[in-house]
Amino acid sequence: MISLKRILITIAAILTIEGAMMFVVPIVDILTRNPPSIPFLLMGSALLTLGICVQECQYLESPTPFEALTTASIVWLLMPLLSSIAMHLDHGMDVFDGFFESVSGFTGTGFTVIPDVEILRPSILVWRSMMQWIGELGVIVLAVIILPQYNIISRVYLVERGKLAPTVIATAKIVATIYFTLTVIGIVLYIASGMTFFEAVNLVMTTIATGGMSIYNNSVVPVITRAPIAYITILVFMILGAQNFQDLKDLMSLHIGRLLKSAEFVVNILLILTLSGLLTLSLHYVDGYSIISSISNGIFHMASGSTTTGFSITELGSLSDVSKALLVVGMFIGGATFSTAGGIKVYRFIVALKNLFWAAISIAVKAPVSIRKKVGLENISDEAILSILSFIALYFFTDLFLSIAFSWASGASFIDSLFEVTSALGCVGLSVGVVNHALSFWGKALIILGMYLGRLEFIQLYIILGYLFRRKSKIVV
Repeated sequence: MISLKRILITIAAILTIEGAMMFVVPIVDILTRNPPSIPFLLMGSALLTLGICVQECQYLESPTPFEALTTASIVWLLMPLLSSIAMHLDHGMDVFDGFFESVSGFTGTGFTVIPDVEILRPSILVWRSMMQWIGELGVIVLAVIILPQYNIISRVYLVERGKLAPTVIATAKIVATIYFTLTVIGIVLYIASGMTFFEAVNLVMTTIATGGMSIYNNSVVPVITRAPIAYITILVFMILGAQNFQDLKDLMSLHIGRLLKSAEFVVNILLILTLSGLLTLSLHYVDGYSIISSISNGIFHMASGSTTTGFSITELGSLSDVSKALLVVGMFIGGATFSTAGGIKVYRFIVALKNLFWAAISIAVKAPVSIRKKVGLENISDEAILSILSFIALYFFTDLFLSIAFSWASGASFIDSLFEVTSALGCVGLSVGVVNHALSFWGKALIILGMYLGRLEFIQLYIILGYLFRRKSKIVV
């Protein structure tokens, strides 16, 4: 049976983290000599109070897998909704546009429908960056660490992330430690590269989170124009942010030998280099960029797309269809599993390619042959391969369907629609300019759907629907 009580209590406990986050806005207001935001203060207080009220239910049984899936799905809608209400009450932002902005923030996508972000108060800019930083770390990861008394959260964590240690709490702590460490190192290096403290804090949060939101209308162009060395630091941290936390753990522990044995890490780097080279050639020979401009734009934008960060240093709408298609490929594949990145993930891409090789061997060899199927040092079962191929197929056809629908809703060409939808599904945020404040309601709704499905690796929603139709589950209060 499905317990609504367990679901609601778990949601309330997780939303406590968003409540605590909201206090940052009035604090930054005070530090920047602005009137403190009353809406964020009240909303944050309400969510914290709700969390305190459900403490007595801490000893409930852990949610079932279905309840955990349901909880994760609801949380990633509720958090943006509450944020949009707070932003509407704070500075009059349209609720639907606020919902779009908040979904983009918490999913780590980076699309924006705000015409001019530079007129926003510093506290709201920090809130946008924090949505990405906390959203990609996983509100649930923080909840597992900070609210250990809510043992019912642990099951939901397994929906969000994998395991690096024997226990869920130990794994969450390792993930958070790596994330916080990279953030602090990033702030120091960003400042050393010429950024102001405010720029460094905001941009590091959105880089490590592979989120891509900026405090400027023109992404990171103002920063790189003023401090060219920032090009390199941003590039490095985009790539780091898209790596598997296990690989990051090995890197930070200086276990380089083990790191280089990670098939996903090696292929990820090779993919970025290969696709960057192809994009560089396209920019030079098809788009007419100079050699230097082709190299700098090719490397930066492919790294931005493949890591699903979403920063840009030029107007992408003017690119040729060939260059756009290459970026679509990078965004579709995305970053590593168990990372902040989106896309189908490099590991699944490796399995799909190797499966073609395994299938070719089976066809070529007439006699029965036993093939030992491995990715890196790990064996992989036929069941796992089928699951991965099914996911990729589902991802591909969802991308295609939403692109066609978005082309109808926005009036954009198919390649531009494919670019925007792939960016949404991969939680990337790169845009050719179709996604903006003037986009129609249905256009925005489709992009929201793409971001939401992509953040949850949307197959979970299909599992929930399938479970309900198949089992006709009974719901109890």
